Order: sequence, then structure tokens, then C-alpha cells
Amino acid sequence: MTLIKFLAFGLLTLFVLLPMAGILAIVGLPLLIVLAVVGLPVFGLLMLVGLPLFIVFLVAMVAVGLVFGLLGAVVGLGMAVLKIALFIALPIWFISWLVNRPKKRAPKSYSRE
Repeated sequence: MTLIKFLAFGLLTLFVLLPMAGILAIVGLPLLIVLAVVGLPVFGLLMLVGLPLFIVFLVAMVAVGLVFGLLGAVVGLGMAVLKIALFIALPIWFISWLVNRPKKRAPKSYSRE
């Protein structure tokens, strides 16, 4: 499709769509006003009842998120401590135990003089 055909097609669609939009504005605007007048009390009721419930729900979800986040941090730190204990402290303790453990010696033989 060439540029001239594209522009001509766009101009023709504007000739069709603009009058259609005008008719919809003439008919739809009063309909929208009626729906707004009917919907305002419903919206007010939803804001009065629903918004505080929504805020309470959001606060509860934030609290649950914080609790689980802190628990995750504690578990993560615990796993880090266990890794350090198992892979660093335990081998050092084992080697020092091997070096310093009491050696079993054969009983002294009593010599007869």
C-alpha cells in the first residue's frame, strides 16, 4: 500500500467516523449523565463500606508480608550460621580434638631390680 492510498483511506474513514462520533456524543452524553446520577449513591456506599475494608485488607497483607519477610531473614541467617558451623568450625574443632586428645599408652612395665 502506498502512502497516497494510505492517506486517502485514512481521510475516508474520518468522514465516516466523525459523524458517528457526533451521534454517539448526542445520544450517549445524556445516558452517561443518567448513569452517573444513579451510580453516585452506589459509589458513595462502596467508598463508605468498601474502602475501609480494602484499607484494612491492605494493612493486614502488609503486616503478613513483613512477618514473613522477617522470618525469611531469620531463617536465612540461621542457615548461614549452620553453614559456618558445619564447614568451618566443625573441621577446626575436629582437628584440634585429634591433636589434643589423650594418647593411650601401654601400661608401665615394672622392672625388677
